[in-house]
Amino acid sequence: MAISIKKIFEKGSTSKFLVKGVTTTTMNAVRRSVMEEVPCLAIENVSIYANDSVMFDEFLAHRLGMLPIKTDAKGYKQGESVKLVLEKEGPCTVYSKDIKSTDPKIDVADKKIPITKLSKGQNLKIEMDAVMQSGKEHVKWQPAIIAYQELAAIESTKDCNACEECVKICPKNVLELKAKKVVLTDPLGCILCGACRDTCKQNALKINVEPETFLLMIETQGALTAKECLLMAITALKNKSKEFDKAILKIE
Repeated sequence: MAISIKKIFEKGSTSKFLVKGVTTTTMNAVRRSVMEEVPCLAIENVSIYANDSVMFDEFLAHRLGMLPIKTDAKGYKQGESVKLVLEKEGPCTVYSKDIKSTDPKIDVADKKIPITKLSKGQNLKIEMDAVMQSGKEHVKWQPAIIAYQELAAIESTKDCNACEECVKICPKNVLELKAKKVVLTDPLGCILCGACRDTCKQNALKINVEPETFLLMIETQGALTAKECLLMAITALKNKSKEFDKAILKIE
């Protein structure tokens, strides 16, 4: 089966893809590569020159470190950094939108994240370095949450008595009774919970999976797009494969 990837859903930061022609091993390798090998920017070094808010410096630095930073994947290499600044005077609520970048291509992904509050006369002055790094160093450098599942294929045997109990109990309402046979109307909607099979007193339902077919789900944190995450993950896997080939050639 030829490999194919088709985007079937996109809303906000969440995307879903139908992937065909690959094995579970390949899907898991891509998943791990996205979460561990794909670099993005995150605030690492924080210099606080003024903080009159009620929030301790350590808490403030932690909040800043978890902010998603839009990343120019082509402009920055792993280990490189960009400087960000934050200056505010109260009374006000300080939001992530108040952070300014020295590079116009780099910005905070979500502008509505509250950081702290300042009363009248209170000031905040901070300089930060957003460093390009990967998720294997810290979770703040994970560009996305990614998961996959196999696509279900449900078969009803000749023992089915068309009682429809399995149809009624399905939590996703993806089963129908047609010509006295149970039919899966939406394979993408099935979560493989097994409720239909377990409720059948005749043991007439079999839950199988479509061979080499998967639903891939990605929810990005805003630093990179889903497509960028996948492309960079595959590139990382290719580079590791080349390193492995070189190591094998050195074996005597």
